[in-house]
Amino acid sequence: MVITADAMPTSVLIAAGSEVLRAGVATLIRLRPGFAVVEVPLGPATLVDEARSRRPDVLLVDVGMVTDLRDVLEARERGAVAETAIVALVTDDPPDMEVLRGLVRRGIDGIVTANDQANQLSGAMHSVCRGRRWLSPAIGGHLLEALARPGAGFATPEPGGAETGLTQRERHVLALVADGLTVSQIARRLHRSESAVKYHLSNMSARYQASNRAHLVYLAIRAGELSVG
Repeated sequence: MVITADAMPTSVLIAAGSEVLRAGVATLIRLRPGFAVVEVPLGPATLVDEARSRRPDVLLVDVGMVTDLRDVLEARERGAVAETAIVALVTDDPPDMEVLRGLVRRGIDGIVTANDQANQLSGAMHSVCRGRRWLSPAIGGHLLEALARPGAGFATPEPGGAETGLTQRERHVLALVADGLTVSQIARRLHRSESAVKYHLSNMSARYQASNRAHLVYLAIRAGELSVG
């Protein structure tokens, strides 16, 4: 892509919980011409509010911020941030394929990793702005490995499940929540990333419209999806 003096720069809003991660990715993108990058630590304002007010061409969100990422994807479905391309920034290596599949189903425009090079990150930003989807080459390699092992890393909904029905993986996560385990403890127990555990909890909370994790456990038990004791 040739950048002329009159060309408008591609605006990128980076949202990540870690200052080091935000600064590192922003620096790599700025190495290429034609970008205006803003880093957002996220305080009282929500990511949806930031996207509405700043109206970036690309919103690059740390996948660990699963609730914010889900909210902004839902806001785009409602047309609130329709003009913004949304890209997930994956920090886990190897990535959790369940999380990636969920992001794709929700309509994510691109997936990059914290280990991508400057040309790969800039290529991702340009591609999603042109309406094309982007998958990091590093993610592609992991995806091929997962496909070579049928069923590995993918959650399969049980037949006949209702719209609010839980997958086996979600039941495992929720049962451990009911046992009082933290997200990090659940991740270690299930050999998953904390991002994956948070993603499952976020999805289940949205599906059941639960106000907190205790409420989620209660609703799942009442629905017959979870038995404890």
